[in-house]
Amino acid sequence: MSQPAPRRRAPRNSLSADLIVDRALGLLDAKGPGAFSMRALAEDLGVGTMALYTYFRGKDEIFRAARDRVLAAYRPPSTSGNWDEQLRAVCLAMYELFIGRPAVLHLLAQGHAEGDFADAATVTMERILLLLRQSGLGREEAARAAGTLLRYTIGSALREVRDCGMPGQIETMRVRMASLSPALHPTVTDLAPELATVLSDGVGQYTFGLDLILAGLQGLAAHAAD
Repeated sequence: MSQPAPRRRAPRNSLSADLIVDRALGLLDAKGPGAFSMRALAEDLGVGTMALYTYFRGKDEIFRAARDRVLAAYRPPSTSGNWDEQLRAVCLAMYELFIGRPAVLHLLAQGHAEGDFADAATVTMERILLLLRQSGLGREEAARAAGTLLRYTIGSALREVRDCGMPGQIETMRVRMASLSPALHPTVTDLAPELATVLSDGVGQYTFGLDLILAGLQGLAAHAAD
């Protein structure tokens, strides 16, 4: 019988707040906040659980530090082009941030978004609203458009992260579509290859939907100008 691999231990005197946050982000990306514990983090670092409390008072404080580490590095991109081109770049960058660091997305989804996150989110909201107002949209239209873009972006990122964590679910959907009766579901079975492609193309599906939203906003802006 093979012996279990020895637990990795942190080199003597190497433990630091930065190292703890690094490992916490790794655990959160892999398993999400629900499976996170101080004990699991300590085991990953190869230290006793109490050693973590030298740097942080508990997991909520680690969550905030992990979240702020990622968000502090994010800035809405400053791009050239028309307002809709710039808005597309901002939303796409936000989507890529979330799917690239599922830890932050998990924290937001589970309500760990209070406090300083409001400041980080306001920077992006300011950029989005400014571009929408520059398009000529009215006050309420700009506010509703911003809400639509944010909900669509965060929701799409959540779906992508979930699907990546459960690849079997995508295969199950493919098998189910293949088993459908062409007589009862002619359109679904006819488009089954295309639907299967959509299931595994998260970024492509997101940008397709984003472009549809932006096309609608272009129409609103043109109507406002008239």
